[in-house]
Amino acid sequence: MDKIVIIDDEQFVRKGIIALVDWDKINYQVVGEASNGEDALDLILQKEPDVVLTDIRMPVYDGLKLIQYVKESVQKVPKFIILSGYNDFKYAQRAVRLGVNDFILKPVDREELEQTLLKLSPLIEQERVDEQANRRYINLELFQRIIAEREQPSVDELARLITQSNQLVCYVIIDIRDFVITEPFDKQINKALATFSGDPNIFVHAFEREGFGLILQQQHFSQHLNELSWFLLRMKNYIEQEIGKNVFVFAGEVGRGLNGIRDSYRTALVASKRRYSQLDDTPLMFNNHLASCEQEQKQLDPTLMQALLEKIEENEPEAIIAIIDQWVYEIQELGAPIDAIKLSVFQLERELKTTMQRVSEQGDSLEIIGSIIEAFNEKKTLKAFKENLTAYALEAGKVLCRLNKEKYNGEIYKVKRYINNYYHENLTLKKMANRFFMNPVYLGQLFKKTYGVYFKDYLLQVRIEKAKQILRQTDMRIYQVAEAVGFGSPDYFVTQFEKIEGSTPSKYRQGIIN
Repeated sequence: MDKIVIIDDEQFVRKGIIALVDWDKINYQVVGEASNGEDALDLILQKEPDVVLTDIRMPVYDGLKLIQYVKESVQKVPKFIILSGYNDFKYAQRAVRLGVNDFILKPVDREELEQTLLKLSPLIEQERVDEQANRRYINLELFQRIIAEREQPSVDELARLITQSNQLVCYVIIDIRDFVITEPFDKQINKALATFSGDPNIFVHAFEREGFGLILQQQHFSQHLNELSWFLLRMKNYIEQEIGKNVFVFAGEVGRGLNGIRDSYRTALVASKRRYSQLDDTPLMFNNHLASCEQEQKQLDPTLMQALLEKIEENEPEAIIAIIDQWVYEIQELGAPIDAIKLSVFQLERELKTTMQRVSEQGDSLEIIGSIIEAFNEKKTLKAFKENLTAYALEAGKVLCRLNKEKYNGEIYKVKRYINNYYHENLTLKKMANRFFMNPVYLGQLFKKTYGVYFKDYLLQVRIEKAKQILRQTDMRIYQVAEAVGFGSPDYFVTQFEKIEGSTPSKYRQGIIN
């Protein structure tokens, strides 16, 4: 609603105007009244109305002086409507020069007053929109320069960030889920935050593509300082109700003054980055656990994803679920950054799709399982992501199982895995065929068809790669390296190594050292 104050030295005129108009119908709210210019100025400074309806002739100082003093005292000048009599023509001329918006003759006609106010409403709204757009631009520039880049602000800039230099502050990130911000939506979120906080000037700025940053000051949450998490939950629920979208809320540690804002911003970023330290979308405040995770920087165990891939390929549902449970538990314990989680999942998906492309002649299986990476774009909770990943992995296992049965009976993949694990043993095609109950000739053909390389050549490749790793990482002698990777003869090892790598093992090691 637009706000209006009514100024007239006669009480029955003021009360009559208040009773005359259906204020709700025209979307106005009377926020105060005064009987003289001095009291009116105090009222206007306090209430910041959109419209002032004022008589000209009043005690202390008249309506025209009031308009002049208001213009000298406030940044946002309200619209002025003059109540005048027939003998006030000279006053009216001066009023025009002062930029008065309209005149209404006494006695006041209800329809005339309502129509005058309704004509002003679009002007007020446009000014409000322009002011908010300008404020958003200024706020974003101040945030980047003073908070993110830590430049020293001027006195006026600091006042825009924080009303009192040493009061308690908390920086909050609001991350909109499943949505790209548009300008009208931008207005919605600003309005919701202003209404909830009771502060139309609350510092809000756009944050990355789908979020907002805001500075909560002591007056916003003073009654809830010991229950800030409860306050943030109420704020989250209110925002979601107003904009019709789900949001994540991340809060930094509470501090004081400008340095407190900067530290709170830094720690809010940590909370956002490590949002999967919890399963749901309850507002996440920077805490000791997150501080410890950020300091230790522990990495996710890569062997879990490799184990998951193997169990998917082997289509073992119980093992798949158990590994995902263990992985999600590790994510929470380590407060793993969302980018690290995304990288692990991307590698899993890439490996799975590579396997499926190799197995499936038609390639339509890729469409069946879809992409788990999309879950990150949809900004799901860890709980929802876990459910998606489990469903994805189980479905991928079923698809691979079907393809394996249809085409290769699944055994050829176990052969390859056995070579990768036991390359140092005396492996032959005949021995592998006996182990996996296959005909040696069929196994050789199947291996070549599946992987594009003969069994013997693949075994040699694996052994040479393992030998290179040992040469890089140890000082073992050449004959020891040969024995470690499954060569019975050091001379044969050297010959095959030089044939594949173009240099002897000794020269390969020397090249790394030099």
